[in-house]
Amino acid sequence: MDNGYFLFAAGGFTFDDVQELSNEPKRIDIVGLGRHVIEDFFLQDIPRPFVEEPWGEITIGQKITFEDELKKELGTINKGTSLLDFVKLKQDKHLLNDFEVSALCTDQRNDDVLFVVRKREFEKQFAVVHLTWKSKMESKDFPSTKFYNDFDDFKYSRMYADNADWEN
Repeated sequence: MDNGYFLFAAGGFTFDDVQELSNEPKRIDIVGLGRHVIEDFFLQDIPRPFVEEPWGEITIGQKITFEDELKKELGTINKGTSLLDFVKLKQDKHLLNDFEVSALCTDQRNDDVLFVVRKREFEKQFAVVHLTWKSKMESKDFPSTKFYNDFDDFKYSRMYADNADWEN
C-alpha cells in the first residue's frame, strides 16, 4: 500500500450490488485485509502512517530478504540444507517452523522484524523476530521470537514504547 503496509491474505469481505438499491455502491471484494488495516487505513479521512519510528517501512526487496533469512535460520529453506541440518531440524524444531510468514516492517535500531504469522489453530497474528543474519539454521531458541495477539497488541505493547524511547 502507499503507506508501506504489505497485504497478507487473511480471508476477505464482499459487498454486493443490490438491484433495489441502485444508488448504493457496487460489489467490492477485499482480500487479505485484517481488521486493523481497514480501520487504520480505509476508514480514516487521511490514512495514518503504518509505523512510527524507530520502526520503519521496508521495500519489497527487503521483505523478500527478511523472509528468506528467517527460512534459513529456521532450516526450512531447501537450498544448502545439509543432512546434519535436517536431523537437527527434526530434533530442535523452532516454534515458527510450521507458520506462514510475511515481513511487514523493521526496527531501525537492530535486527528485529515484524512478521504477520499464520498457523491453523494459533490465535496470535504477529511476531517480532530478532534475525541473527548467520544465513544458516540456528538452535531451537533462535531466532528469538515474541508473539502479539494482533496489530493493536504490537502497537501498544511494543511500537509506541519503542517510539517513546526513540524520541527521548
